[in-house]
Amino acid sequence: MKVKFLCLFLMMAIATLSVQAQSQYGTTPVSQSDAYYQQWLAEYEATGTQINEISDVYQQEVDKRGYPKKKTVKKKMALIEHYIELLQIQLTDPRLGKDLDTGKVERKISEWQSQLEALKLLLKKI
Repeated sequence: MKVKFLCLFLMMAIATLSVQAQSQYGTTPVSQSDAYYQQWLAEYEATGTQINEISDVYQQEVDKRGYPKKKTVKKKMALIEHYIELLQIQLTDPRLGKDLDTGKVERKISEWQSQLEALKLLLKKI
């Protein structure tokens, strides 16, 4: 029992020192070590990668046919909508943005919404 308590105490002391070292030297902000942030970041990056992949397919279809297929446009729209949702979560969730440049995130949201509107217009024409 004493050994478990001693191990627990040592682990807590080491964790405290590592957090102090991180915040002192600025290598990794504490919010980045948060599991919620890591989960959000992984989803954000995965969605960005998927958008890039579908954009490549989109461009190949435009090069080949002169216009993209409806299913490609719809898939790209769904991914962009999800990406916008993730950006809005970043903007509104205090766990994600203590040192957040809100202006930059708002500009990103605006740009993605403009692209989404353009895709909606294109979808009507196809």
